[in-house]
Parts: sequence; structure tokens; C-alpha cells
Amino acid sequence: MKFRSFLVVALAATLSFSAFAAKKTKKNNKKVAQPVMIKPVSGADFSYAAGVAQSASLAQYIAQRSGVDSAHIKDFVAGLTKDFTPEEAAKLRAMVAGLEIKNQLPQIVQSMNQQATGKADTSYVDAAAFTMGLSEGLMNNSKITADSAKKVEQQQYDFYTQQVKTLNAEYLAQYAKQKGVKSTASGLLYKVLKQGDGAMPADTSQVEVHYEGRLVDGTVFDSSYKRGETATFGLNQVIKGWSEAVKLMKVGSEYEICLPYNLAYGERGTRGIPPFSTLIFKIELKSIK
Repeated sequence: MKFRSFLVVALAATLSFSAFAAKKTKKNNKKVAQPVMIKPVSGADFSYAAGVAQSASLAQYIAQRSGVDSAHIKDFVAGLTKDFTPEEAAKLRAMVAGLEIKNQLPQIVQSMNQQATGKADTSYVDAAAFTMGLSEGLMNNSKITADSAKKVEQQQYDFYTQQVKTLNAEYLAQYAKQKGVKSTASGLLYKVLKQGDGAMPADTSQVEVHYEGRLVDGTVFDSSYKRGETATFGLNQVIKGWSEAVKLMKVGSEYEICLPYNLAYGERGTRGIPPFSTLIFKIELKSIK
């Protein structure tokens, strides 16, 4: 910024001199103020000052990115300033990488629990045993081969998938037996809680609805009621079962629908909804936009 100021001063002086020469007044003997010349800084002084100036932002960066607090700044500085041999540096990098994975283990274990049992907060996955398996696998001294290990993993995933499919299929079958439940050719189940007398939406209609969605165990995974406001959707932008069901409704109607997984989120599921999930929705059709 000071360099820019110097340019401004120099330019202003030049313009003043030009104007002065053009007028040729009687003040020819007046001295023109000379710009203050800025001295250069030595490379060493500049470099040191730049380091000091940027040290505060570096401290903030390593605290946020790596969790290095003020109590361990000396250790960070040791790593920054010490001359390590290539072998020493490689060893330290490997240890830091291992520490980073270790710090992620709680999240990794939660994810594994979710995939293996459907619940992230269960104690099914043993973190110590998982770490041992990782370590021995990396060191090539594990008690089982990698192929055998993958088969064990897959066996549990298949077991859980089978349980989920059976549970959801049984719920669907029991729901179909309830009084007032109707079905469509696709397998959609629904019952009319309140019949409206308004218009019916088309394939591409934008509809305003109030709704609540839950799993077969009663878990509510989404609710416009909880948010305190209706939602608007395009019927060509929602899951198949939703689109089919809402097109059966008249404005003012309230339905409960039960969707087999192939009309919902399928074999993959989505956030908060496990694979192969049967879904139950309460839907009020408020208006067609």
C-alpha cells in the first residue's frame, strides 16, 4: 500500500510540474517539492518480518486443521525447523498418518455399525478388534486371508439385509389386511382418512402438501408438521409411490399410504432410510399450484 502511495505522490508531482510549466507565471523561481524516496528492505529483514506477520494466521490454521494448541506450539516449531533425514521424515509422516486414522476410528466404527446392523450407536463392532485386524492386515501377518475376511464381512451384510427384507415384507403383508386398505397394480397400499372434493393433480403438477414419513418401527424420518409449514413438490420429482398416491387424491383429501421398497428408496436406501425399507406416509393434499 505504501508503494502505491509513492506512485500517487510521484504522479501528482509530475502533473503539478506540467501545469506549472504551462502557466508560466511569475513564480518560476518557486521550488517544486521532491517526493520522498522509499528505501528498499534487505531480503533477510523482509523475510523475517513476513514470517512474524504471518505467524498468527499460521497458529490459527494449524489449530483448526490439525488440532495443534498453544501448549504444543514448541513441538510444531521443532518439526518446522529441525533438519530431518529423509528416513526420519518418512517415519514421522507415517506415524502422523496413523494418528489421523486413529482419530477417525469413532466415526468409522459408527458407519460400520450402521451397515452391519442398521444402528450406528450399537456396540456390535469392536474397535480394538477392528484396529488389530487393520494392523495385522497391513503387516501381512493376519490370522485369515483377505478373501476370507471379505466373505465374513459379506455374510453379516447379507444376514442384516435378509432381516430387513423379511421385517419390511411382513409389515407390508399385515398392513394390507387392515380395514379400508386398498391396493394398486404396482403394489401401493393406501387408505382414505378424509376425502376431499377438489381437483386432482396431473403427472407434472406442483402440489402443496402436509406430510409425515415413518419406518416400520415407528421412526419418523421426515415431517412437514414438525417444521411447521407445508411443502411443495413436483410430482415428477418425487419417489414413484408418492407420485402415484398423490395423483389418486383430490385437494382437501388426507391419505395414509404404505410403500414397498421398490416404490420408495429401493435396495440402496438413503440418509435415515435403510435399504429395502417399507415406508408409511400420512399425506394431506392442500392445493395444486
